[in-house]
Amino acid sequence: MHSSTRMWKILRLNEKYFLSKKYMCKRTFLSESYRCEDEWNKRLETSLIKNVKSYDFYLQLENQHNTLGKVAAVDIDIYVNSLKEPGHKEDLLDMINKLRLSPESSFTLPSTHYAVIRYLFDNDNADQIFEVLNDRLNYGIFPDHYTFNLLMDTYIKKEDFTAAAKIASLLMLQEDFQHPIANALALYSCHKYLENPQNWIVPEQTIDESKEEVKVRVKYLRNPYFDDHFDLIEPTDLMGKTLAFFGKHRGGTLGRTCQLRGFILFKKYSKVIKLIDQWKDEKEIVYQQVFELIKKDSPTLFDGELSEEMVTLKNKLEELEKMDLKSGSILEEMENDVKKAVQEREESDISEQLKSFSEWTTMREKILEKHLAEIDKIKRINNTKNIKKDLEDEERLLTFFENEENIELKIEEIQQRIKAMEIPPKLLKKKLKDDEEYVPPDVLKRRNNIS
Repeated sequence: MHSSTRMWKILRLNEKYFLSKKYMCKRTFLSESYRCEDEWNKRLETSLIKNVKSYDFYLQLENQHNTLGKVAAVDIDIYVNSLKEPGHKEDLLDMINKLRLSPESSFTLPSTHYAVIRYLFDNDNADQIFEVLNDRLNYGIFPDHYTFNLLMDTYIKKEDFTAAAKIASLLMLQEDFQHPIANALALYSCHKYLENPQNWIVPEQTIDESKEEVKVRVKYLRNPYFDDHFDLIEPTDLMGKTLAFFGKHRGGTLGRTCQLRGFILFKKYSKVIKLIDQWKDEKEIVYQQVFELIKKDSPTLFDGELSEEMVTLKNKLEELEKMDLKSGSILEEMENDVKKAVQEREESDISEQLKSFSEWTTMREKILEKHLAEIDKIKRINNTKNIKKDLEDEERLLTFFENEENIELKIEEIQQRIKAMEIPPKLLKKKLKDDEEYVPPDVLKRRNNIS
């Protein structure tokens, strides 16, 4: 009995140990409290959203859009915030697209941006998240820093570094470096993705294969233009520019290392040459480890025929490799950066999110109240117009016999005008014959020249 009890205790201790190890493996940089799950779900208990039946409300909004050509931004915000259960993805994207393409788009509430991404995120619709965030023209969804941080941290936890790196590149495209946690997570995500780059599907270019030639009159032709920013689609270009962007704002040895690797990935060799010349007096210029990573990222830079610029770059890299470099792990410093940023900002981020949730609820109620007052005002004005029209019609009926003579004169006047506008049959035939024989002046001029 004693031995079996002891064995049971050992098994229980081992179970606790393995569970704790499992939790430690899954624990990433941000704590679970960063999700603010309970506080976010409290929106469903508010008076505005509690009684909303999502599917029925969607049908009402759809009908309103078909009738009036637009839907109020506050109504769409209520609809989006009411969603919790899966199965509303298509309706959600459809309604957000309708909002974006209407004049109401400029009145989109900040809670709408958050609620759209949060719904897709909570229901594991990663592909739709990238579709929505990349298509700013048709959806117009721009997440805040907390949403970006939550997305990157979750994908890192799932070891889906491709997804995390895509989110990091979106921050770069927005040229947003205002949040330290987002900056640190972006660099970490790109670095981890480049360890094993895969599963990044580049969107295919649509090619018109129709043989029929269609001529369209245009005022002027646009020259082909590539902006080197929003037009980027290749993973290496996006990762390179993202590393360089956040590396510049990071500074120090790690920042310079990221810039060096990033600009080479982005194939901005002249920029790298200038930077190496600027860095030559710095201490611990870059990490020694970066040269191995560059050779892995860009093997063509060290083999085969090279252009004059690439030869200059190769010589500069050889010079840099002999300067004051820093040993150690790039990944370790990136991890320390993230942990430090989380330690300094996580609590304030959580409190700011909770404050935003409360402000969004108040804002939604005030805007809806104003919107309903405007609708009521329009209804009263229309009712007044209808009453006025009814009174005029009734007055016309009551005074018909008194004004019968005037009415008949008006009818006669209208008939004379119609008759005056009619074209006599002879003139009509002559006009049709003239139209058939008409020759444009430029054609006539060419005929005379030929003759």
